[in-house]
Amino acid sequence: MIKIWRNRIEAGTQKLADCPSRYRAGVVEMIQSDLEKGTITKNDLKALVASGMMTEAEYKEITGEKYTA
Repeated sequence: MIKIWRNRIEAGTQKLADCPSRYRAGVVEMIQSDLEKGTITKNDLKALVASGMMTEAEYKEITGEKYTA
C-alpha cells in the first residue's frame, strides 16, 4: 500500500494529507528515495504544491528545504 500511495501522490491524483497515518512515514521515505534517484524532481513536487495537491509544509518535510515558487 505504501507504493500505491506514493504513486498516487507523485502522479497528483491523491494528497499526502489523505494518506492513512500508518503509511505516511513510509510514503515520505519512498518519495525522498525517488528524489535521490532522480525518479521525481523538486520541480515536480513544486508543481504539486502549485496545483494544491501538496502543502508547502509537506514539501519541506520531504525535501528538507523551504518551498519557494
